Amino acid sequence: MLNMEHYRETLELENTLWMAHIKKEFRLHYQPNIDLVTGKIIGAEALIRWEHPERGLVPPAEFIPITEQTGLILPIGEWVLRTACLQNKAWQEAGLPPMIMSVNLSARQLFQPQLIDKIKQILKETKLAPEYLELEITEGILMDVQCVLPIIRKLKRLGVSISLDDFGTGYSSLYYLKEFPIDKLKIDQSFVRTCMKDHKDATIVKTIIKMAHELDMKVVAEGVEGKEQLIFLQQNLCDLCQGYLVSKPLPPDKFEKMFVKVEQLFEQEGIPEELNRQQQLEAALEAARQEWQATMRQQQGMIFKFVKLNGQFIHTLCDGELLYKINLSPGQVIGRTLHDFLPGHLAEASLQNYKMAWNGEDPVQCELEVNGVRFLTSLRSIKKEGKTVEAIGSSIEITESMQQ
Repeated sequence: MLNMEHYRETLELENTLWMAHIKKEFRLHYQPNIDLVTGKIIGAEALIRWEHPERGLVPPAEFIPITEQTGLILPIGEWVLRTACLQNKAWQEAGLPPMIMSVNLSARQLFQPQLIDKIKQILKETKLAPEYLELEITEGILMDVQCVLPIIRKLKRLGVSISLDDFGTGYSSLYYLKEFPIDKLKIDQSFVRTCMKDHKDATIVKTIIKMAHELDMKVVAEGVEGKEQLIFLQQNLCDLCQGYLVSKPLPPDKFEKMFVKVEQLFEQEGIPEELNRQQQLEAALEAARQEWQATMRQQQGMIFKFVKLNGQFIHTLCDGELLYKINLSPGQVIGRTLHDFLPGHLAEASLQNYKMAWNGEDPVQCELEVNGVRFLTSLRSIKKEGKTVEAIGSSIEITESMQQ
């Protein structure tokens, strides 16, 4: 009896939703995405609302599950996509700064046979360039890799971007991030809202940001509600944010009037743009340094540098495959003297070569054998205003050539 009653209620709601679609009772509200460096609106997420004649605005959680169960999500989803693209194009023609419009795709929409053709047709009809459209999918959709990956690749070939919504709450897998051509990760609001109270959530947010950047993805933080969260995200180099601190989802006319208010908000509450750009520059330099170190580590030989401090030669850099082959590591060399990691007779022999290089004999070449591995080293001084400030060495293995 209860099942039959539930079935009748579902059928009645389905009919009501279908009529709502026909009568054009659905509305789109838009929530801005904010650049955390400039404080400017650079995108918006399109969110559906049902303007019920008696109940007023009905949130999507109350009706979207039914549309997905019954298949109504396909015509309604197509309407959302077309309306959002039309609105974005209208804003561009009205003189607003170009924005990326984000539209959510459910699993049922993603797997419909004509999805690519429909999106291509909508972009053509609305005359919106594909780079201004972003399609949001959830982690759960990615589980069926063999079916989903070809679809995502086809979408990317259209020129649209792909974002992964609510990251961290679903079936999170680093494999998905490796295989899928994803442009943005959206950190779920459950982590962002408590990141200033819960150390674990703060760590998760920081880790997601760093990982995404290493994978060449942008990061959007959802659910930003307070000044402290905003500053925390800026300090940790998050790219974008959205949330009630900036604005709740708004109808198009109110969204247009919000630009100046948002810029003023960031001037008052956030980190100034100049300081934020300095943080970004420092992070870029650090990333370049780490990439350079990774490149050094992969080269077959060995590169090292040293300076003279209190009469001793101290190593400031050392890496390369050869270093590990002689059973040493950067941590055993950097910040240390020759006598700290080489046997006494080898340290003394190398020390004489270090002195010659430091005194300007350029270059100094020498052979050395450590732990059964023989290598040739070339040393060269680096001068500033005629004075040696450091020296650099490069080594290559010659063990095999000596044996032949």
